Amino acid sequence: MALLGFITIDGISYDPFIRGWLTVIVGVAVLMGSVYLLLATNSGARTGLLIALTGLFGWMTIMGVIWWVYGIGLKGPAPAWEVTEINRGDLALAAFDEAQDLGVALDERLATEDESLQRLAEVAEERGVPEELGGWDEMLLTNAKRGEAQAVTDAYLVESGSFATANEYLPVAAFEIGGKERRASNAIGDRVIGKLRSIFVQPFNPPHYAVIMVQPVEERTLVSRPGQAPPTRVVDEDQPVLSVILVRNLGSLRLPPAMVTLGSAVLFGLFAWMLHSRDKREAANRASLVPLYSTDRGS
Repeated sequence: MALLGFITIDGISYDPFIRGWLTVIVGVAVLMGSVYLLLATNSGARTGLLIALTGLFGWMTIMGVIWWVYGIGLKGPAPAWEVTEINRGDLALAAFDEAQDLGVALDERLATEDESLQRLAEVAEERGVPEELGGWDEMLLTNAKRGEAQAVTDAYLVESGSFATANEYLPVAAFEIGGKERRASNAIGDRVIGKLRSIFVQPFNPPHYAVIMVQPVEERTLVSRPGQAPPTRVVDEDQPVLSVILVRNLGSLRLPPAMVTLGSAVLFGLFAWMLHSRDKREAANRASLVPLYSTDRGS
């Protein structure tokens, strides 16, 4: 095997890619081949093949059901946030209609409160209660979806060249709208009721959007002096707020195991029906046999 280590096909090395495939192929051939050989020697080549295939696809059906329920095994794309629009400055001028409503509500709130957007978000965090503005719900730092949306936003802003690094700005607020109705709390009763409502009352998923607002920091807070602790980054109030609008892509995590389950179930039923038909034909053939010698001595 060491002599084949230099083999490469379009950048694919022999070890571990080709070697892994060969190992799987040999293992499958030996396992299935030995089972088929045992069945074929006892019940015939054709019947043994039908029995082996029926057992194989029956096992794959059970395995597919487990994959489908738990979302494991052969998985499709997982749910993720996708950036749809970036607005700089006035969110009321965004192309997304619902984002315009949020921008108008924020402008009115900031005009009456005479505080910064970051301060309003800090007050909501201190209370621990998300605030509603223009039909949008504020996403607190304890919201797991905000962490996912913030990570996607950071990656997009750096890759698109809006910022050189994620240290050049700070998130000041986050809002969401749409999606399924959220449960009141994490209590057992609310979780059970929320699950039943999600399955029977609201089986489909409405569009789910999020807005992550970031603002550049003051340049002086980006400079670290030798021997001193890095300065605390402070938002530059003179810089415009950058609003990143995202939509939740639900993906297709359970689609591959669902296809495996349904396809295996169909093949399992087909081969089981073929075995059943064979047994019926064999029983009919045996019943139609005429004995060569009669056992009735009186005839």
